[in-house]
Amino acid sequence: MWSWLLHRITGVILVVGLLYHFILMHFMGHDNYSYEAVMQRLSESSWKIFNIVFLFSALYHGFYGLNGVVTEYVRGYPKKFLKTFLVILPIALAFFGVKIVLF
Repeated sequence: MWSWLLHRITGVILVVGLLYHFILMHFMGHDNYSYEAVMQRLSESSWKIFNIVFLFSALYHGFYGLNGVVTEYVRGYPKKFLKTFLVILPIALAFFGVKIVLF
């Protein structure tokens, strides 16, 4: 029950985050994606939080969906391997994503 609800919540977070990204980057002027502007935004803690929340939302939403596909359509030994892979890979991606955002 909670995993399904979290999947829906992360979907809403992704839609809102993408809309905010498109408005900021594509409709507010071309100087918003210069190197200096991006580095200025990434130095602010609010942008770091936004990027981390967006990262975790995308990873959970995507890999939960892939888990559903594996659960429904894969049988036998590959299913166990893929389900293990779908737990390990997002943890590794989250680790490196947070490392990139914070450092």
